Amino acid sequence: MKKQVLALCAFAAACAVNAQSSVTIFGSLDLNVTYSKVASQHATGMDQGGYLLPSRIGFRGTEDLGGGWSTGFWLESAVLPDTGASQGAFWGRRSTVSLTSKTLGEVRLGRDYTPTFWNVSHFTPLGTVGVGGSSNIIEGWPLGLGGARTQSRASNSVGYFLPRTLGGVYGQAMIAAGEKVDGARYQGGRIGYAVGPVNIAVAYGQTKVGAEDYKTATVGGTYDFGVVKAYVNYLQHRLGSDKQSNILIGAAVPVGAGSIKASFARSNRSGSDADAQQLAIGYTYALSKRTTLYTVRGQQTHVDIDPTL
Repeated sequence: MKKQVLALCAFAAACAVNAQSSVTIFGSLDLNVTYSKVASQHATGMDQGGYLLPSRIGFRGTEDLGGGWSTGFWLESAVLPDTGASQGAFWGRRSTVSLTSKTLGEVRLGRDYTPTFWNVSHFTPLGTVGVGGSSNIIEGWPLGLGGARTQSRASNSVGYFLPRTLGGVYGQAMIAAGEKVDGARYQGGRIGYAVGPVNIAVAYGQTKVGAEDYKTATVGGTYDFGVVKAYVNYLQHRLGSDKQSNILIGAAVPVGAGSIKASFARSNRSGSDADAQQLAIGYTYALSKRTTLYTVRGQQTHVDIDPTL
């Protein structure tokens, strides 16, 4: 089965408006016209989040406490600009408070992205969601396999981030309380190194689902050659005997005020004997620092080995 998706004549704009002191209103709006075809069925409609930046609005702020210490907050909501509706829990994208030291790092509490999410998000040229998003063939995204709820975000979490003074080494750790919700208790971490053209990181996460553990491991990296930036990412997640492995390679080539980006991803799901692959290519053109035109084409192919599926 083949699925082809094309987003044309799209418009994306990001905004940041400074209020008093350190409070910022931020966000992005993305609208596109999308054509999709699955077998003999096809449809044309308006969509959002077709490339890199899903639409959102948020508020963030910091307060300088002196001595290199600061506090902060972040509230971020997903919006659907084609209808004006909100998506999911109102502050479901992120709702955190934090205490930060320039030399000791940051402690962050609330609903936040998991360490394993960042490796999927950072090491793909076409983003996580949208027509060419790397998550399109990751089973269960954004929750996980079975009854897991922590593939991309975790609620009731306590996170720690290393300070940015370690010579290119970065990392984070997270523990999230399940609070009697099955599939919500998470623990995981990420460590990486980014200096000059090189950025590489590994991450691992584990969530209790019933009597079993949902486990995610991922490694990824980029290397910027100047004329082209190369991407690679590998992810494996499993729950009991159900396992899926995903690998992605990609590239971004700057062309004047624009950029050509492409990726190829393939997954294998051992629990259902099903393979999937996605080929995606896109072009962006920056009208300004905040406004971008883009077009993306993605083709997904699913091969079911088991004839009973």
